Amino acid sequence: MRVRNLTVSNSRLTEGQCYPFLILKVMELGSDSYFVMQDPLGYKVLMPRNFYLNYGFEPGQTIQCRVDRINCNGRMFIEPSHPHYKEGKSYLFPVIESGSEVGMLGETEHFMWVKDVFEQKWKVRVGSEQLLQAPGSQAFCLLERIKKGKLFLSFASGRPIHTDLETGRSYRFRIVAETIHPEDKSALYVLEDSKGKKHPLRKRYFIHYGLKIGDWIECVADKFTSEGYFFLEPENPWYKVGSEYVFRVLELHKLNFSDGSVQDVLVLQDPYGEDIKLFVDTQQLQKIEGADRIRCRVLRIRKSRLELEITGK
Repeated sequence: MRVRNLTVSNSRLTEGQCYPFLILKVMELGSDSYFVMQDPLGYKVLMPRNFYLNYGFEPGQTIQCRVDRINCNGRMFIEPSHPHYKEGKSYLFPVIESGSEVGMLGETEHFMWVKDVFEQKWKVRVGSEQLLQAPGSQAFCLLERIKKGKLFLSFASGRPIHTDLETGRSYRFRIVAETIHPEDKSALYVLEDSKGKKHPLRKRYFIHYGLKIGDWIECVADKFTSEGYFFLEPENPWYKVGSEYVFRVLELHKLNFSDGSVQDVLVLQDPYGEDIKLFVDTQQLQKIEGADRIRCRVLRIRKSRLELEITGK
């Protein structure tokens, strides 16, 4: 098995955990501005500054940051704690506008614009016209998530737009059209369920599935998004969750972190898409020593990417 040693400039922290980070300075790279952050072990990571201009951050401050993700190349992405809000809690927000419009799927959508303590405006989708609140009132909203300083809010007093779907259950949909997301301009499939309701599906994750207008597909409903729809995961044409398959081993990456720790990443070949990267420990490597092919069980499929566990040679 070919082994590649890769140097990672940050420490090996734990995804989902919060740590104190010291803001060392502001750095300009081209047209972008970054905070140079020092983690608890003394190593540095860059955090985009423009997402957090209202937070009042200055060099010399120590702030709490959540490790949102560490990808298979060892790069760490962090999200600082908001100075006023916490995820999973509900707050009253002043309503500055409300109304209805034709949404990205061609259906009538109801919305309110609210403002936060920084006077920033955020759009909150509402399940029915009867739930709309007038400008000048206050709406009780659940803060679902904060990402890159953006508040993802849902109307805490209302019901989701598509309450007939349940997380974890599979449903049949027909692809009836393609469209473009009005905000980020990404390509979408428009899916229609058995009751005639429409749902978006981001096209870029599933291009290799060969999906086309008129096809019937099975999708599992995943978590509810701030846009008022469930994230849908189409049935993979080649793999099923819980089943085992044989994969070819391409190479082993050894991620050498700044704090001296090492993470092994096994790179497997997926003949139907991108290569699969799998975090492995010493015991797992010993189990497959010398093998050019290994057997893995599919634990989960998310945005067409496989999450695997090794079961043997």
